[in-house]
Amino acid sequence: IFIVGLIGFILFVTMILTMRTIREVNLSGAIKYMWVLFWTLPLEIMMAISLFDYHRVTEVWVRHWWSVSTLAWYRLQFCRSGTYNDECLLPIDGGGDFDTEDEWCLTFYNHTECSSIRNSAQKSMLRFSHGFYNLNAIWAVLLIFLLLLTINVLEGIITKPVVQSSRQTNIPTWLLLPTIGCLATGSVLLFSPGSVVSARGETESKWIAILYIVSGGCFLICASLGWFISTFSILNSRDKQNKKAAVFCFLAFGMVSVVFMATIFCSSIILSTNLVNFTWRITSRGTIACTIDTVESCSNCYGEKPLEPKCPEWSEDEVIRVMQTQLKQSATMSAIFLLYSFNAVRFGIILRRHISMYQIDYV
Repeated sequence: IFIVGLIGFILFVTMILTMRTIREVNLSGAIKYMWVLFWTLPLEIMMAISLFDYHRVTEVWVRHWWSVSTLAWYRLQFCRSGTYNDECLLPIDGGGDFDTEDEWCLTFYNHTECSSIRNSAQKSMLRFSHGFYNLNAIWAVLLIFLLLLTINVLEGIITKPVVQSSRQTNIPTWLLLPTIGCLATGSVLLFSPGSVVSARGETESKWIAILYIVSGGCFLICASLGWFISTFSILNSRDKQNKKAAVFCFLAFGMVSVVFMATIFCSSIILSTNLVNFTWRITSRGTIACTIDTVESCSNCYGEKPLEPKCPEWSEDEVIRVMQTQLKQSATMSAIFLLYSFNAVRFGIILRRHISMYQIDYV
């Protein structure tokens, strides 16, 4: 939500600053405005898709993050008066020191209404959260439509040859977003303690994170080659051959990134779909739950009770929801970066044709 709001604020400020530019048909200012839209559009698409809670992971988040300080304001709003920091903080299944929730409630408050107090508050928060997310998702979709319409109008005003020339000049800037995005996504998936494909998990999909990092390297190489192509001038036939070789390498790495991004996208979708058919072992469920739990709502993660399962607070369904959500986000990111890869390859083909037709005059 914060990122969507930040994107909206950036667009609002940019729009105010460029109103005069558009009114006076200032091509230089219009091109700068277009590049701001090029940068913000994929971020907006990613955030908009994330707002749609397909796998109901918000329920898992509310249930297991209920007692953390960041949700104190929500507890104050939705818990019964005077209970937000008392009965409403009832831990799942009574926590590690009690066998039941009623036992916890009797011990500390001498009654058994804690479960109903907490459950009622969580249901109210879920209704509020779903409505809030859906409303923001609708606004985000409308904003995406307006961004696409604005880009289309700008390209018509600036003309496609000028847009093509601007892209050639700014290839490193153009490919900077997928470069940073792939490296960041791969690093988060690989090293974040809450990631299901991190080194702490027992899943077999760690290669997705590695492939993201490798793809980021491909985009970085393409950006570097793009910088060389945009700054290297053709003065003789040898320069022409060197530039053609650079464009060929640009195309090659662009095609590699297409293959990698398509592989990640398809694999994320397939894995997300097949999770429901996965035969869970108790140890796998518990270990993955301990991995994705970042607020210490799990018990027995380190085998304090060898005869009991790890993290009984997390059900198989909840673990699957979190895994599906992370894989959905991976598919979303790879789809966006796949579009960048396709555009890079398309741009390379056009550039190669242009260089092949380039004539050198001898004086």
